[in-house]
Amino acid sequence: KKDYLECAIIIASELTSHLVHVVNDEHLNASFSSMDSSHSFSKGPRGSHHVGQPVSELPGIRKGVDSSSNDPSIDSKPPPWESTGGCHLPSLIVVQIEDIVLKNVRVSVERAKTKNSKMPLLAEFRASDVKIQPSTSYSELDDIFAIPQLSQQDVCFALGKLFFDLFSECESSLLADIESKNNEKSVGDLQIEDIGPSEEKNSTPTDYGRIDLNDEHDDDFQAVKRALLSSNDPTVSQPTKAIQANDYLQARNLPLSICRLISDLLGAEKGDPYTPDTALLSLEEVKHDLMHMISSPERFLYDSVCPRQALDKTCLFSHVDGKLYGRENELGILMNMVEHISPHGPTSQRKEFSYEAAFLGGHSGSGKSSIIKRVVSHWKVNGWSMVFCKFDRQTSPLSTLLLAFDAFFGQFIPNQVDGINLGRNLQHAVDRISSSIVNSIDSDSVHQLCELLPSFRRLFPSAMHYVKHNSICSIQNGSFAQHSNIGASCMNGTSQTVNTSSPGNVGSGRHRLLNLFQILFKEICCTGHPVLICVEDLQWADEFTMDIIVQSVRSNSAMSEVEYARGGMLLLGSFRDNEVPEDGFLIGKIKLLEPSVNVTMLSISELPLQDVDYLLSFKFCVPKRYTRDLAHLVYQKTRGNPIFVIEFIRSIIQRNLVTFSVKSRRWTWDDTTIDLQMISEGVVEFLTKKLKQLPSDVIEALKVISCFGQVNVSTIHLLGFVDFVPNMLESLESAVKEGIVERAGPIFAFCHDMLQESTYSLIPPDEREALHKQIGMNLALQDPDITHNAELCTLAVDQINICKDVNGTMGHAERALFARLNLAAGKHSMSTKKSNFQRARGYFEAGISLLHADHWTKQYTLSLELYECLVVSSFVDGKVEAVSSRLDDVLSNARSFNDTLKARELLAKYLASQARYADATDEVLNILSCLGESFPEKMTASLVANEISTMAPMLEGMTKDKILNLPTMTDRTKLQAMKFMDLLTSLSIFSSPMLMNLVSFRMTRLTFSCGYSDQYSIPGLMFMAQGLEKYSDDNIWLATQLTRVAESLMKDNPNAHALRARLAFMMGSVLLFVEPFQSVVEKLMDGYNSATIVGDVDNAMNCGLSYWGLMMFITSDLMEGQKELCNFVHRMFERKRIGFLHSAMSYFDGYTALIGNEDSCSINAGIEMKTNKQLKQIAEQTQNSFLMHQVTVNQMYIHCYYREYLSCASLAENYHIIQTAKRTLDFMVIFFLGISALNLARASKEDKWRTIGEGAMESMERLVDCSTWNFENKHILLQAELYYLDGRNKMAKLAYQASISSAGDHKFVQDQSLACELYGIFLVENEEAEGGLEQLQIAHDKYKQWGALKKATDVMNFMNMIKSASMSFGPSLF
Repeated sequence: KKDYLECAIIIASELTSHLVHVVNDEHLNASFSSMDSSHSFSKGPRGSHHVGQPVSELPGIRKGVDSSSNDPSIDSKPPPWESTGGCHLPSLIVVQIEDIVLKNVRVSVERAKTKNSKMPLLAEFRASDVKIQPSTSYSELDDIFAIPQLSQQDVCFALGKLFFDLFSECESSLLADIESKNNEKSVGDLQIEDIGPSEEKNSTPTDYGRIDLNDEHDDDFQAVKRALLSSNDPTVSQPTKAIQANDYLQARNLPLSICRLISDLLGAEKGDPYTPDTALLSLEEVKHDLMHMISSPERFLYDSVCPRQALDKTCLFSHVDGKLYGRENELGILMNMVEHISPHGPTSQRKEFSYEAAFLGGHSGSGKSSIIKRVVSHWKVNGWSMVFCKFDRQTSPLSTLLLAFDAFFGQFIPNQVDGINLGRNLQHAVDRISSSIVNSIDSDSVHQLCELLPSFRRLFPSAMHYVKHNSICSIQNGSFAQHSNIGASCMNGTSQTVNTSSPGNVGSGRHRLLNLFQILFKEICCTGHPVLICVEDLQWADEFTMDIIVQSVRSNSAMSEVEYARGGMLLLGSFRDNEVPEDGFLIGKIKLLEPSVNVTMLSISELPLQDVDYLLSFKFCVPKRYTRDLAHLVYQKTRGNPIFVIEFIRSIIQRNLVTFSVKSRRWTWDDTTIDLQMISEGVVEFLTKKLKQLPSDVIEALKVISCFGQVNVSTIHLLGFVDFVPNMLESLESAVKEGIVERAGPIFAFCHDMLQESTYSLIPPDEREALHKQIGMNLALQDPDITHNAELCTLAVDQINICKDVNGTMGHAERALFARLNLAAGKHSMSTKKSNFQRARGYFEAGISLLHADHWTKQYTLSLELYECLVVSSFVDGKVEAVSSRLDDVLSNARSFNDTLKARELLAKYLASQARYADATDEVLNILSCLGESFPEKMTASLVANEISTMAPMLEGMTKDKILNLPTMTDRTKLQAMKFMDLLTSLSIFSSPMLMNLVSFRMTRLTFSCGYSDQYSIPGLMFMAQGLEKYSDDNIWLATQLTRVAESLMKDNPNAHALRARLAFMMGSVLLFVEPFQSVVEKLMDGYNSATIVGDVDNAMNCGLSYWGLMMFITSDLMEGQKELCNFVHRMFERKRIGFLHSAMSYFDGYTALIGNEDSCSINAGIEMKTNKQLKQIAEQTQNSFLMHQVTVNQMYIHCYYREYLSCASLAENYHIIQTAKRTLDFMVIFFLGISALNLARASKEDKWRTIGEGAMESMERLVDCSTWNFENKHILLQAELYYLDGRNKMAKLAYQASISSAGDHKFVQDQSLACELYGIFLVENEEAEGGLEQLQIAHDKYKQWGALKKATDVMNFMNMIKSASMSFGPSLF
């Protein structure tokens, strides 16, 4: 019976679909036409079949056979009316709907290729072909227009009789007898023929096999049949066909859905005075019903037999069905994005890594989370990598993000996956992640990562071994106390300390953490699987957390073929669009993704009426026409808000306004009664009323956890039941059963944040402060040593800070207690286990607000520590706006000089962050004077030279071992002095380079006299080497030796990355003179990477600036260099490093002057670019000698290449007057000045220029002794110009050629281009125009190859001028 039923449904569904495809929906034609003998009624792909279209022309269809089937048994036997030669119908036939009878409808069915034992029969089979034979004589062509046209209502009624015949197993006499008794006539009646049982037993209507139709022995069935046929009283009103057919089919125990379908089809009979509202008048609706029966038979086919079973099917009070209503479009877009980054999707053959981002915006309760859950479930099924993060109002956003990454690594720990070993490929990917991360960061960062993500430490114990090994080395060197700039946790994890003695540079902690996340993002993308980063409820995220997400995605958006596997990453986020301003930081951060990532914004609005109807239909397991009126009522009262709709349906079921009828086997309701129900204006009010109906103990328990958002069982025990709810755990379990709260292990959390808001609203506003205070006090008093218990301390403080004591209910003792707890909580947040500097700032501010009005007198120690910690946390987080005022408070109230040291250090760094280098330098000099280390007010080159002459003998033969054999520096005052001198060397780069050298000499002297410090002695030695190189030509090799000793010491230092960040620039400035430029830029990039790792933004910018500046003189692709510099400019702008930004603008002007793309260089419109003239004025106003040096070099560069020699020489003269100190790129000043001076000497015949040119050549000759690679071609080119000046043309020609060859050998394409240009001019001016033009053409081509398109055009214009002059005046012109 069941097999026959399901087979019949498939036949009915396919027959209906066939009719839908070939019938005109607007005006149904009564006939189906076939124009020649090759036509058949085979059903092609949906939507492709048209009346009169030859089957042979339909895609994928062969004549008489559906090619979609691979089973040769399907459709291998032609129907009775066909032969193997094709159809025997006339050339023009008309098949009328009235003529179709059951036995002449042939539906071929095929089994799915992939068999599944769990797959229901309805899903395993599908129909592949539908063929219909008319039972009456064919009409002629002239008669076709005489056929009456039938409406959809006529066809539905006819189809109802056909279905009745099908599902009653050919009991056609019933409807015929009803017709004769009622003496009714209807348009479009089917002529149904009786089919005897014996005939049907030998037939095989489908490929299911033989089905016995003669199974009618049920007594109730036979009784109903006799009753329906026996009534002959004409005075009794006879039931309609629909009613009688429904009763008859129910008596046969057919499912109510089948009875209802056929009854509603028969209810479409025209002229029937009893036509019900549920009558089916559309073939599409019939098709919809049948498809529901096939796709969800448990809901729409088979009846529920008891109320509990029916209630479970609604999925309203127990499990969630996971079905989405009205979100097909949004889900389709997201699944297309998933397919795009799938390893087997359309991008699977592409080598680049694909990035997609989608953000769902909508009101609370609009269903954003449900859509995301569907995508997440698809991701889990495929076993792809996923980081899931859901922000909330109470928990710190950074902590939430850290927990999400911790959970990602936690899933790979064996004991968390039931002891099942990871797959080989996945284990390999996890091991690779560990190795890549550890190798990409320093030991401090590995330690920080292990503290932030405990699962990472458990998963990769070797990482902690790496930390411990480096820590032991550090302790042996006597410097472990200074190992971290921000803070460190003890190795056993039992306690945490925060070392704020050296807070690092502005934003160092923030950027260190940011870099750590960027590495995590990058390595997770290397697992070989697509990656989903899911971030829900972004309206609760803060700006820093969004920075982490956005910048991590942007930094990894350009994936290389070698580093990354196929696939990609999907960033999926959601937020409440009514709580996020359009001009707020969230939307702004999302927009930053767009240049590098495909971003899709989806608006999740309320459900429209038709989707509410569909939801009700699915929940109550009835067709939509039965829920249409109820849907109007629900939509009117809830306005389509999904969570409101669900809660309203729950409420009307709980109040028995909707009940399940066992007799009717369906849900029943009264629309009028429901319409009279009053409902709140908003969902929060509605939920609040629902909550009030719960038992009082449950309500009180929910009020308590609404103050947390989510709460751990251990926290519930700490609260103390007596003070709140005696049986709080039991009450919360009751709330779980009510669907208010969900439990995941020991965690209780509200099922939706709207439920939390509704619960919190139950607490009267004037009682909330008292409740938060009571919770905080209870937690604080649980542990006498609470300041060392990070979790408990934070929980207690969070509750007190919510209360804010606005009513002044706390006494002085309580305020002092919670001020100390805020201090402890802030330190915990700053520790490496949290690294949450923003949250720490909030704790310190709250602690200050709880201090006594005269706190500097009565709470001095606590006040000093809170203020200092606040400044440090603000500083390392890059939030320096309020630093100045807080520093003033400390400096004006400190009781001793030592108490001001930390504030003074921060003040100097703050001034430097504002590009006030001279003020910062003065501040540090004052501090050093108090520490016993004074420096002369006026710096001169002779003073530096005297120091060098004294120090050089001490440094001869210096080695790494000699340095390490020195005693350890222990004098605290000297260590403080070394710290401030170390700071001064960084500041004096910009304000006074000579001072930098003197300070480094002093640091080296202290190292030899007071002992070695691996944090300060190495920088002193490195700066000393740089001073030797700048002010003593005879000591370049000694400077190189000291540089390599410092580099060796740095490699073995546990602070290697921090030291390399600071010293890479100095190392490069020395090694430029002895190593190829190309290898030096690699060291600068290493310094940049190290600075990024440790969060040292200032030194990262310094190394980056030096890298991209030097690249302008050595790059083989000028346009690519400009592109990279453009990105660098944007990073400096984002990090508000104005001083570095101005220096980068100077280099950028140089690039654009050579390329000529000033208007199309992709600089952000928000950045106000400045010319070199403007930058020079800024340098003069701020006394920034570093910027002045860079502006001068870049201007001379451009003037020299464009043969503006007088301007170039004038710049050099002014530069030497202003700049008394030597700078790294002074050798380029010498070279450009030499070229300009020799050309000016030849043009003006002035001895002045000859002297300058000869001096430049001599300086360059000394540099050649240090590095042939870097300086040979430049020296030879100057020599060629001097030969030309002296009239030694043969020697000049040889020198030009040698310079061109040397530049090419040493890969200086720009020098080679310049030499070719000058050589060409030399030839032209010496009456070798043809050879000169040839060289100029080579110069043009090389400039173009280099990317200097504007300069190439300049050469071409010069060549054209020469050619024109030669044609006009002849060669004698030259």
